[in-house]
Amino acid sequence: MTSTRQYAIVGTGSIGTVLAQRFSDHHVPALWANTRGPETIDVTELSALITPATLDTALDADVIILAIPFLKVRELGGRRPDWSGKIVVDATNAFLVPNSEQILGGRLSTEFNAEAFPGAAVVKSFNQTAARQLAQKRPPEFGKRVVFVASDDFTASAAVAGLCTDLGFAPIELGRLDEGGVLIQARNALVLRELYELPAELEKSIQVTSAVGRDLLPGTWTIDPVHSSITFSVRHLMVGRVRGRFGDFSGAITVPENGTPSITATIAVGSVDTGNPTRDEHLRAPDIFGADEFPTATLVSVDMHGTGQNDWVLIIDFTLRGITKRLPLAFSFLGVSAGMGHGDVAGFEGVITLRRSDFGVLTDTPVLAGGGPMLGDAVEVTVCLEAVKAPAAPTR
Repeated sequence: MTSTRQYAIVGTGSIGTVLAQRFSDHHVPALWANTRGPETIDVTELSALITPATLDTALDADVIILAIPFLKVRELGGRRPDWSGKIVVDATNAFLVPNSEQILGGRLSTEFNAEAFPGAAVVKSFNQTAARQLAQKRPPEFGKRVVFVASDDFTASAAVAGLCTDLGFAPIELGRLDEGGVLIQARNALVLRELYELPAELEKSIQVTSAVGRDLLPGTWTIDPVHSSITFSVRHLMVGRVRGRFGDFSGAITVPENGTPSITATIAVGSVDTGNPTRDEHLRAPDIFGADEFPTATLVSVDMHGTGQNDWVLIIDFTLRGITKRLPLAFSFLGVSAGMGHGDVAGFEGVITLRRSDFGVLTDTPVLAGGGPMLGDAVEVTVCLEAVKAPAAPTR
Protein backbone atom coordinates (compact mmCIF):
# COMPACT_ATOMS: atom_id res chain seq x y z
CA MET A 1 0.00 0.00 0.00
CA THR A 2 1.08 3.62 -0.43
CA SER A 3 0.68 6.50 1.99
CA THR A 4 0.90 10.27 1.78
CA ARG A 5 1.90 10.49 5.42
CA GLN A 6 5.33 11.80 6.31
CA TYR A 7 7.30 9.51 8.61
CA ALA A 8 10.08 10.40 11.03
CA ILE A 9 12.38 8.22 13.11
CA VAL A 10 13.67 9.90 16.26
CA GLY A 11 16.76 8.20 17.60
CA THR A 12 19.96 6.93 16.01
CA GLY A 13 20.68 4.08 18.39
CA SER A 14 20.35 0.42 17.50
CA ILE A 15 16.56 0.35 16.94
CA GLY A 16 16.51 3.69 15.11
CA THR A 17 19.34 2.58 12.83
CA VAL A 18 17.68 -0.74 12.01
CA LEU A 19 14.38 0.99 11.23
CA ALA A 20 16.11 3.53 9.00
CA GLN A 21 17.69 0.65 7.08
CA ARG A 22 14.29 -1.02 6.78
CA PHE A 23 12.69 2.16 5.41
CA SER A 24 15.56 2.46 2.93
CA ASP A 25 15.41 -1.18 1.79
CA HIS A 26 11.66 -0.98 1.18
CA HIS A 27 11.72 2.43 -0.51
CA VAL A 28 9.65 4.23 2.12
CA PRO A 29 10.71 7.89 2.57
CA ALA A 30 11.48 9.02 6.13
CA LEU A 31 13.13 11.79 8.11
CA TRP A 32 15.76 10.69 10.62
CA ALA A 33 16.69 12.82 13.61
CA ASN A 34 18.44 12.88 16.95
CA THR A 35 19.18 15.54 19.57
CA ARG A 36 22.72 16.20 18.26
CA GLY A 37 21.82 17.45 14.81
CA PRO A 38 21.54 16.07 11.25
CA GLU A 39 25.26 16.48 10.61
CA THR A 40 25.89 13.58 13.07
CA ILE A 41 23.69 11.09 11.17
CA ASP A 42 25.45 8.78 8.72
CA VAL A 43 23.25 7.85 5.75
CA THR A 44 25.99 6.80 3.34
CA GLU A 45 24.71 3.19 3.28
CA LEU A 46 21.07 4.23 2.87
CA SER A 47 19.00 5.39 -0.08
CA ALA A 48 18.29 9.05 -0.80
CA LEU A 49 14.80 8.52 0.62
CA ILE A 50 16.22 8.70 4.16
CA THR A 51 16.80 12.35 5.02
CA PRO A 52 18.75 13.54 8.09
CA ALA A 53 16.72 16.28 9.77
CA THR A 54 16.68 18.54 12.77
CA LEU A 55 14.63 17.31 15.69
CA ASP A 56 12.07 20.09 15.28
CA THR A 57 11.61 19.22 11.61
CA ALA A 58 11.15 15.54 12.46
CA LEU A 59 8.51 16.41 15.04
CA ASP A 60 6.46 18.07 12.28
CA ALA A 61 5.97 14.67 10.59
CA ASP A 62 2.60 12.92 10.61
CA VAL A 63 3.94 9.70 12.13
CA ILE A 64 6.80 9.94 14.64
CA ILE A 65 8.59 6.76 15.72
CA LEU A 66 10.27 7.06 19.12
CA ALA A 67 13.44 4.98 19.14
CA ILE A 68 15.08 6.68 22.10
CA PRO A 69 15.77 5.67 25.73
CA PHE A 70 12.61 5.25 27.77
CA LEU A 71 13.46 7.99 30.27
CA LYS A 72 13.97 10.52 27.43
CA VAL A 73 10.44 10.15 26.05
CA ARG A 74 8.67 12.54 28.41
CA GLU A 75 11.39 15.14 27.89
CA LEU A 76 10.76 14.94 24.15
CA GLY A 77 7.02 15.24 24.64
CA GLY A 78 7.53 18.41 26.62
CA ARG A 79 8.91 20.19 23.57
CA ARG A 80 5.34 20.93 22.42
CA PRO A 81 2.15 21.64 24.35
CA ASP A 82 -0.18 19.96 21.86
CA TRP A 83 0.34 16.93 19.62
CA SER A 84 -3.09 16.81 18.03
CA GLY A 85 -3.15 15.17 14.61
CA LYS A 86 0.07 13.23 15.21
CA ILE A 87 0.58 9.49 15.44
CA VAL A 88 3.34 8.74 17.94
CA VAL A 89 4.78 5.22 17.76
CA ASP A 90 6.27 4.09 21.06
CA ALA A 91 9.13 1.71 20.23
CA THR A 92 10.59 1.94 23.73
CA ASN A 93 10.65 -0.45 26.67
CA ALA A 94 11.11 0.14 30.38
CA PHE A 95 13.93 -2.43 30.48
CA LEU A 96 16.70 -1.89 33.02
CA VAL A 97 15.10 1.33 34.24
CA PRO A 98 15.85 1.81 37.96
CA ASN A 99 12.70 1.90 40.12
CA SER A 100 10.54 1.39 37.01
CA GLU A 101 7.56 0.06 38.95
CA GLN A 102 7.54 3.09 41.24
CA ILE A 103 7.91 5.42 38.24
CA LEU A 104 5.04 3.78 36.34
CA GLY A 105 2.80 3.56 39.42
CA GLY A 106 0.81 0.66 38.03
CA ARG A 107 0.49 2.12 34.54
CA LEU A 108 1.72 0.47 31.36
CA SER A 109 4.89 2.11 30.05
CA THR A 110 3.07 3.27 26.91
CA GLU A 111 0.26 4.80 28.99
CA PHE A 112 2.96 6.59 31.00
CA ASN A 113 4.63 7.88 27.81
CA ALA A 114 1.31 8.89 26.23
CA GLU A 115 0.75 11.43 29.00
CA ALA A 116 3.62 13.47 27.50
CA PHE A 117 1.91 13.73 24.09
CA PRO A 118 -1.51 15.32 24.71
CA GLY A 119 -3.77 15.07 21.67
CA ALA A 120 -1.65 12.46 19.86
CA ALA A 121 -2.74 8.95 18.91
CA VAL A 122 -0.11 6.77 20.61
CA VAL A 123 0.67 3.33 19.15
CA LYS A 124 2.89 0.61 20.61
CA SER A 125 4.98 -1.19 17.99
CA PHE A 126 8.52 -2.16 16.90
CA ASN A 127 9.43 -2.72 20.56
CA GLN A 128 8.94 -6.44 21.12
CA THR A 129 11.95 -7.55 19.06
CA ALA A 130 15.64 -6.93 19.69
CA ALA A 131 17.51 -4.79 17.17
CA ARG A 132 19.65 -7.71 16.02
CA GLN A 133 16.47 -9.66 15.24
CA LEU A 134 14.86 -6.78 13.35
CA ALA A 135 18.05 -6.41 11.33
CA GLN A 136 17.94 -9.99 10.04
CA LYS A 137 16.99 -10.31 6.39
CA ARG A 138 15.12 -13.46 5.38
CA PRO A 139 14.35 -14.72 1.87
CA PRO A 140 10.63 -14.23 1.10
CA GLU A 141 10.06 -17.98 0.94
CA PHE A 142 10.88 -18.23 4.67
CA GLY A 143 8.10 -15.86 5.67
CA LYS A 144 7.81 -12.34 7.07
CA ARG A 145 8.71 -11.35 10.60
CA VAL A 146 5.67 -10.66 12.76
CA VAL A 147 5.44 -7.29 14.50
CA PHE A 148 2.64 -6.43 16.89
CA VAL A 149 0.65 -3.21 16.95
CA ALA A 150 -1.56 -1.92 19.77
CA SER A 151 -3.37 1.36 20.36
CA ASP A 152 -6.50 2.81 21.90
CA ASP A 153 -6.99 4.60 18.56
CA PHE A 154 -7.94 1.92 16.05
CA THR A 155 -7.49 4.25 13.05
CA ALA A 156 -3.92 4.97 14.12
CA SER A 157 -3.34 1.27 14.77
CA ALA A 158 -4.44 0.44 11.23
CA ALA A 159 -2.17 3.17 9.84
CA VAL A 160 0.88 1.80 11.65
CA ALA A 161 -0.05 -1.76 10.63
CA GLY A 162 -0.09 -0.52 7.04
CA LEU A 163 3.37 0.98 7.52
CA CYS A 164 4.59 -2.34 8.91
CA THR A 165 3.33 -4.06 5.77
CA ASP A 166 5.13 -1.49 3.60
CA LEU A 167 8.33 -2.25 5.52
CA GLY A 168 8.06 -5.97 4.77
CA PHE A 169 6.73 -7.08 8.14
CA ALA A 170 3.63 -9.12 8.94
CA PRO A 171 1.64 -6.96 11.40
CA ILE A 172 -0.84 -8.34 13.93
CA GLU A 173 -3.08 -5.77 15.61
CA LEU A 174 -3.64 -6.61 19.27
CA GLY A 175 -6.36 -4.08 20.05
CA ARG A 176 -6.24 -1.64 22.95
CA LEU A 177 -3.11 -0.91 24.95
CA ASP A 178 -4.71 -2.21 28.15
CA GLU A 179 -5.91 -5.39 26.46
CA GLY A 180 -3.70 -7.06 23.84
CA GLY A 181 -1.11 -4.30 24.15
CA VAL A 182 -0.19 -5.60 27.61
CA LEU A 183 1.51 -8.57 25.93
CA ILE A 184 4.15 -6.37 24.27
CA GLN A 185 5.09 -4.37 27.34
CA ALA A 186 8.50 -5.08 28.84
CA ARG A 187 8.97 -8.65 30.10
CA ASN A 188 5.54 -9.80 28.93
CA ALA A 189 4.52 -12.76 26.80
CA LEU A 190 5.18 -11.53 23.24
CA VAL A 191 8.44 -9.69 23.90
CA LEU A 192 11.53 -11.19 22.22
CA ARG A 193 9.45 -13.91 20.52
CA GLU A 194 10.77 -15.01 17.09
CA LEU A 195 7.52 -15.24 15.12
CA TYR A 196 6.99 -15.39 11.35
CA GLU A 197 4.02 -15.40 9.02
CA LEU A 198 4.20 -18.38 6.69
CA PRO A 199 4.05 -17.69 2.94
CA ALA A 200 0.50 -18.13 1.64
CA GLU A 201 1.35 -21.05 -0.62
CA LEU A 202 2.98 -22.90 2.29
CA GLU A 203 0.26 -22.00 4.77
CA LYS A 204 -2.38 -23.53 2.52
CA SER A 205 -0.65 -26.89 2.79
CA ILE A 206 -0.39 -26.77 6.60
CA GLN A 207 -3.27 -27.12 9.04
CA VAL A 208 -1.84 -27.53 12.52
CA THR A 209 1.27 -29.69 12.41
CA SER A 210 3.39 -30.51 15.40
CA ALA A 211 7.13 -30.54 15.84
CA VAL A 212 7.04 -34.35 15.73
CA GLY A 213 5.25 -34.39 12.40
CA ARG A 214 1.75 -35.40 13.56
CA ASP A 215 -1.34 -33.45 12.52
CA LEU A 216 -4.06 -32.23 14.83
CA LEU A 217 -6.75 -34.26 13.09
CA PRO A 218 -10.35 -33.07 12.61
CA GLY A 219 -12.75 -33.81 15.44
CA THR A 220 -13.23 -32.87 19.08
CA TRP A 221 -10.27 -32.91 21.45
CA THR A 222 -11.36 -32.84 25.09
CA ILE A 223 -9.14 -31.06 27.62
CA ASP A 224 -7.79 -33.51 30.21
CA PRO A 225 -7.83 -31.58 33.52
CA VAL A 226 -5.73 -34.20 35.29
CA HIS A 227 -2.78 -33.55 32.96
CA SER A 228 -3.42 -29.84 32.36
CA SER A 229 -2.93 -26.72 34.45
CA ILE A 230 -3.98 -23.07 34.60
CA THR A 231 -1.63 -21.05 36.78
CA PHE A 232 -1.24 -17.33 37.46
CA SER A 233 1.01 -14.86 39.22
CA VAL A 234 0.63 -11.23 40.26
CA ARG A 235 3.07 -8.71 41.69
CA HIS A 236 2.81 -8.25 45.48
CA LEU A 237 4.12 -5.24 47.44
CA MET A 238 6.00 -4.14 44.28
CA VAL A 239 8.81 -6.63 44.99
CA GLY A 240 7.39 -10.17 45.19
CA ARG A 241 4.86 -12.41 43.46
CA VAL A 242 1.84 -14.38 44.60
CA ARG A 243 1.24 -17.53 42.55
CA GLY A 244 -1.82 -19.71 42.26
CA ARG A 245 -3.77 -22.20 40.19
CA PHE A 246 -7.30 -23.28 39.35
CA GLY A 247 -8.11 -26.91 40.08
CA ASP A 248 -11.49 -27.21 38.36
CA PHE A 249 -11.83 -26.45 34.66
CA SER A 250 -13.04 -28.10 31.47
CA GLY A 251 -13.11 -27.47 27.76
CA ALA A 252 -12.69 -28.76 24.25
CA ILE A 253 -10.87 -27.98 21.03
CA THR A 254 -12.84 -28.44 17.82
CA VAL A 255 -10.89 -29.02 14.62
CA PRO A 256 -13.07 -28.83 11.48
CA GLU A 257 -12.35 -30.64 8.22
CA ASN A 258 -11.80 -27.22 6.65
CA GLY A 259 -11.51 -23.96 8.53
CA THR A 260 -10.11 -22.59 11.76
CA PRO A 261 -9.87 -24.70 14.92
CA SER A 262 -11.72 -23.29 17.93
CA ILE A 263 -11.61 -23.73 21.69
CA THR A 264 -14.07 -23.27 24.53
CA ALA A 265 -13.22 -23.54 28.21
CA THR A 266 -14.88 -22.98 31.57
CA ILE A 267 -13.02 -22.31 34.84
CA ALA A 268 -14.63 -22.67 38.27
CA VAL A 269 -13.16 -19.60 39.99
CA GLY A 270 -13.99 -21.04 43.40
CA SER A 271 -11.33 -23.68 42.81
CA VAL A 272 -8.57 -21.07 43.16
CA ASP A 273 -5.61 -22.35 45.18
CA THR A 274 -2.66 -20.19 46.25
CA GLY A 275 -1.53 -22.50 49.03
CA ASN A 276 -3.09 -20.30 51.71
CA PRO A 277 -6.73 -21.15 52.64
CA THR A 278 -7.37 -17.77 54.26
CA ARG A 279 -6.18 -15.91 51.18
CA ASP A 280 -8.11 -18.27 48.88
CA GLU A 281 -11.32 -17.53 50.77
CA HIS A 282 -10.69 -13.81 50.27
CA LEU A 283 -10.13 -14.39 46.54
CA ARG A 284 -13.63 -15.89 46.32
CA ALA A 285 -15.13 -12.79 47.97
CA PRO A 286 -17.29 -10.23 46.10
CA ASP A 287 -14.49 -7.66 45.66
CA ILE A 288 -12.27 -10.15 43.83
CA PHE A 289 -13.75 -13.14 41.95
CA GLY A 290 -17.25 -12.87 43.42
CA ALA A 291 -17.54 -16.65 43.18
CA ASP A 292 -21.09 -16.81 44.54
CA GLU A 293 -22.47 -14.41 41.92
CA PHE A 294 -20.04 -15.30 39.12
CA PRO A 295 -19.03 -18.94 39.70
CA THR A 296 -17.27 -19.43 36.35
CA ALA A 297 -14.93 -17.68 33.96
CA THR A 298 -15.25 -18.62 30.29
CA LEU A 299 -13.04 -18.55 27.22
CA VAL A 300 -14.35 -18.73 23.66
CA SER A 301 -12.04 -18.37 20.66
CA VAL A 302 -13.11 -16.21 17.73
CA ASP A 303 -10.07 -16.38 15.43
CA MET A 304 -6.53 -17.72 15.16
CA HIS A 305 -3.40 -16.49 13.38
CA GLY A 306 -0.33 -18.57 12.65
CA THR A 307 2.94 -16.82 13.53
CA GLY A 308 5.33 -19.72 12.91
CA GLN A 309 5.27 -23.43 12.23
CA ASN A 310 4.02 -24.25 15.72
CA ASP A 311 3.28 -20.78 17.17
CA TRP A 312 -0.10 -19.10 17.05
CA VAL A 313 -2.08 -16.19 18.44
CA LEU A 314 -5.59 -17.14 19.49
CA ILE A 315 -8.10 -14.28 19.63
CA ILE A 316 -10.48 -15.01 22.51
CA ASP A 317 -13.50 -13.58 24.25
CA PHE A 318 -12.68 -13.99 27.95
CA THR A 319 -15.41 -13.43 30.52
CA LEU A 320 -14.78 -12.91 34.24
CA ARG A 321 -17.25 -11.44 36.76
CA GLY A 322 -19.72 -11.00 33.88
CA ILE A 323 -17.32 -8.72 31.96
CA THR A 324 -16.11 -9.86 28.53
CA LYS A 325 -12.90 -8.66 26.88
CA ARG A 326 -11.49 -9.65 23.50
CA LEU A 327 -7.82 -10.56 23.98
CA PRO A 328 -4.92 -12.33 22.22
CA LEU A 329 -3.52 -15.52 23.73
CA ALA A 330 -0.12 -16.58 22.39
CA PHE A 331 0.38 -20.34 22.36
CA SER A 332 2.53 -23.12 20.98
CA PHE A 333 1.38 -26.48 19.67
CA LEU A 334 3.74 -29.06 21.17
CA GLY A 335 2.72 -32.12 19.23
CA VAL A 336 0.51 -35.21 19.22
CA SER A 337 1.28 -38.42 21.08
CA ALA A 338 -0.35 -41.80 20.58
CA GLY A 339 -1.16 -41.67 24.29
CA MET A 340 -1.65 -44.67 26.54
CA GLY A 341 -4.39 -46.46 24.67
CA HIS A 342 -7.18 -43.96 25.36
CA GLY A 343 -6.81 -41.88 22.21
CA ASP A 344 -4.30 -39.44 20.73
CA VAL A 345 -3.10 -36.67 23.05
CA ALA A 346 -2.24 -33.16 21.83
CA GLY A 347 -0.17 -30.73 23.89
CA PHE A 348 -0.38 -26.92 24.04
CA GLU A 349 1.21 -24.15 26.08
CA GLY A 350 -0.08 -20.59 26.13
CA VAL A 351 0.46 -17.32 27.94
CA ILE A 352 -1.70 -14.26 28.40
CA THR A 353 -1.51 -11.16 30.57
CA LEU A 354 -4.77 -9.88 32.03
CA ARG A 355 -5.40 -6.62 33.87
CA ARG A 356 -7.49 -7.27 36.96
CA SER A 357 -8.90 -3.72 36.82
CA ASP A 358 -10.49 -4.51 33.44
CA PHE A 359 -12.71 -7.04 35.20
CA GLY A 360 -13.51 -5.01 38.30
CA VAL A 361 -11.22 -7.07 40.53
CA LEU A 362 -10.14 -5.31 43.74
CA THR A 363 -10.66 -1.83 42.34
CA ASP A 364 -9.80 -0.13 45.65
CA THR A 365 -6.25 -1.41 45.93
CA PRO A 366 -4.35 -0.03 48.94
CA VAL A 367 -1.38 2.20 48.10
CA LEU A 368 1.94 1.55 49.81
CA ALA A 369 3.53 4.21 52.01
CA GLY A 370 6.40 4.55 49.53
CA GLY A 371 4.05 4.79 46.56
CA GLY A 372 2.71 2.14 44.21
CA PRO A 373 -0.13 -0.38 44.61
CA MET A 374 -0.05 -3.21 47.13
CA LEU A 375 -1.10 -5.59 44.36
CA GLY A 376 -0.05 -5.33 40.73
CA ASP A 377 -2.64 -4.83 38.00
CA ALA A 378 -1.07 -7.22 35.47
CA VAL A 379 -1.86 -10.89 36.06
CA GLU A 380 0.31 -13.31 34.11
CA VAL A 381 -1.54 -16.51 33.22
CA THR A 382 0.08 -19.68 31.89
CA VAL A 383 -2.02 -22.45 30.35
CA CYS A 384 -0.59 -25.95 29.80
CA LEU A 385 -3.07 -28.30 28.18
CA GLU A 386 -3.32 -31.88 27.14
CA ALA A 387 -6.34 -32.64 24.96
CA VAL A 388 -7.53 -36.14 24.12
CA LYS A 389 -9.23 -37.28 20.92
CA ALA A 390 -11.22 -40.41 21.66
CA PRO A 391 -10.41 -43.30 19.32
CA ALA A 392 -12.92 -43.96 16.58
CA ALA A 393 -15.56 -46.54 17.40
CA PRO A 394 -14.83 -49.94 15.81
CA THR A 395 -16.71 -50.69 12.63
CA ARG A 396 -18.67 -53.88 12.18
